[in-house]
Amino acid sequence: MNSMLTVIRFTLLNRLKTKSFKITTLIFVLLISAVVNLPAIIQQFSKEDGKEAVKIGVMANGTDIQQKLTDYFAAAKTGTSAVEIVPLESKGGAEADAALIREKLKNEDVKGVLTAKPAGAGEFPQLLYQTGASGFSMNPGTDETAGLLKTALQTIKTNSAIAQAGIEPAVLAKIQEPVKLTTETVALKEAETPAKSKEELGIAFILVYALLFLLYMSVIGYGSMVSTEITAEKSSRVMEILISSGSPLKQMFGKIIGICLMGLLQNVVFGIVVAVNLTLPWNGAALQSMDLDLSLIPYGLLGYFLLFYLGGFFIYATIFAAIGSLVSRSEEVQQAVMPVTLLIIIAFMTAMFGLQNPEAPFVIAMSYVPFFSPLIMFLRIGLGSPAWWEITISIAIMLGSIFVLGWLSAKIYRTGVLMYGKRPSWKELRKAMKAFQA
Repeated sequence: MNSMLTVIRFTLLNRLKTKSFKITTLIFVLLISAVVNLPAIIQQFSKEDGKEAVKIGVMANGTDIQQKLTDYFAAAKTGTSAVEIVPLESKGGAEADAALIREKLKNEDVKGVLTAKPAGAGEFPQLLYQTGASGFSMNPGTDETAGLLKTALQTIKTNSAIAQAGIEPAVLAKIQEPVKLTTETVALKEAETPAKSKEELGIAFILVYALLFLLYMSVIGYGSMVSTEITAEKSSRVMEILISSGSPLKQMFGKIIGICLMGLLQNVVFGIVVAVNLTLPWNGAALQSMDLDLSLIPYGLLGYFLLFYLGGFFIYATIFAAIGSLVSRSEEVQQAVMPVTLLIIIAFMTAMFGLQNPEAPFVIAMSYVPFFSPLIMFLRIGLGSPAWWEITISIAIMLGSIFVLGWLSAKIYRTGVLMYGKRPSWKELRKAMKAFQA
């Protein structure tokens, strides 16, 4: 036991001291901080507060359009809606008015000019919006300002029609009040987990997606690190010294546990970075705008994540360790572990499919396969409603698989680490394992 603890401590500390670990951790901390703060960053850059308002000239010609537009944009002067209405007096003739408009646009006193002409009694005025032609932007109806103006005019027209119809503001507000529809999923079996509301599903979806990606990257990254470490020691002949000083079984599991602890430590750092960034004042407003309530985070799901994280890591890490013991050169590791990597990719792609339909028969079946269950059963727990016995069976199969794969990998490891040259075939490996036992 002491020798295994020595291997664990050596592997963990050796990895923590490397420059690659420190640089990778720093890069991911900065990347995670940027992603978490991205909504606030975008909002900050999209603000136009403090910028000069876009000026639109209005030639009212006896209508009340100019005053109503002024009132509308004064009330809506936030964000990208900063528009200033500039009154223009008609010169009494079409040619004189056209010359005035051309002059205002040429001198860039205004970005565009809206001309209103009275229509019949009770009718909305006839409108013409003109801008100066520059480059390829010759369509006056395609710029952002024209869109804002059209929205404002549509609102003014709607309010005028409502006023003419004699509809009271209170009645209109009641009509326009959004319907409140609460949605939730219903457990179809008595043994299933409780129903989830729409808000809970929203939080769970984001959490499950993020943790699935973390689990996938961790298994690939830290798992392949196990095989790389073993192969590097084997190629440098250090393995012969290590094997003579301790049990091969303890050597293998010591390395697996050491790298697992390193991965957990790194992921805890990432989790703390996410939590700290989410508590920043500007992110609180961004989360509220997206209707995300952090108080609805299912903390029990984090416990399941830790369980399936460890289960998935040990399933694949034991296989990676066995493969690493059979390879003599570091250059051959990536090619040797490719079939196992493909298994992880298939599991991740199945989980991505299951995000849209976590109770699909195919997804349910895959949640019992030990190579896929760490991702897919975790997905079902987060977004679906699996019965308690389904979760128990999946976990039992996963734990049993860890035991079987650990036993088999240990037998391969203690034989493979002393076999050099080309990769042995299964027949050669079987013979060597029998000779080792004898």
